[in-house]
Amino acid sequence: MRITQSIMSRNLMQNLNTSKEHMSELQNSAATGKSILNSSDDPIKFARVTRYRKTLSQYNQYIRNSNDGAGFVDNNALAMSDLHSLVVESRSIAIQGADLAQSGHTRQVLADRIDGILDQTLSIANSTYLGKSIFSGTDTNNLQPFDYDGTSVTYSGNDGKISRRISEGLDVEINISGSDLIDSGVFDTLIGIRDALRANDTDTVANYLKNLETSSENVLELESSNGLIKNHMIMSESRLEAAILNIQSTISDTEDADMAEVIMEYNGEELAYEAALQVTSKALQLNIMDFIR
Repeated sequence: MRITQSIMSRNLMQNLNTSKEHMSELQNSAATGKSILNSSDDPIKFARVTRYRKTLSQYNQYIRNSNDGAGFVDNNALAMSDLHSLVVESRSIAIQGADLAQSGHTRQVLADRIDGILDQTLSIANSTYLGKSIFSGTDTNNLQPFDYDGTSVTYSGNDGKISRRISEGLDVEINISGSDLIDSGVFDTLIGIRDALRANDTDTVANYLKNLETSSENVLELESSNGLIKNHMIMSESRLEAAILNIQSTISDTEDADMAEVIMEYNGEELAYEAALQVTSKALQLNIMDFIR
């Protein structure tokens, strides 16, 4: 095959362009700190990093879900703690009211105190978080799910459960529904104690003490269940954060460039390019008289 001046010039230019492209790739690696920027750089590693990033995004979403649900859970915990304190206070009042040594007037005063506690329990039951009712089931826009007419407490929310996915295959229920509060017996027991105190009925007040103890246990059970959910969320988030660190480390090991190696390779490529440029420049200056001579 006869090598013409045109073929030689074309090959030299192609080699120069290839060298320039390689230098550009090295510059990009130095600027970004990454050795893999496109799938063409290393298809296998690029696909692996893409999968890692997808998993990373999913794990971060689980953590956001957990943080979002934590507000509900923390408010539940505070409400249950306050509610239990009111039940304990009510028990102390009921014990005084059942004491035969107390006067009828004293029981009226104690009844008023129980009535005040009822108002506080209603305030807790109608608590909101970020403008949403926390005890109305999934009907969170119902900001007054509990109504007290002076003789009974009614609930207008639902029994729906609000859940958050906090890890792969694990959903947790972050709310306590109003039905759970109604079923605890707190409201009916407090109303019964108040009415018995007003009626100066010490026997009935004494009988309600057992109901009050049951209500206290029910509230503690709700508080405990809520605490378990909080622990699940904390442990899940801790595992996810550890997994995220491992994935980020793996991604870094896979796609990060060795800067010292990149710089050294670039310097070598630059020297080779300059030398090739000189050779090409001389070759392209050849004319027909060079061949005649």
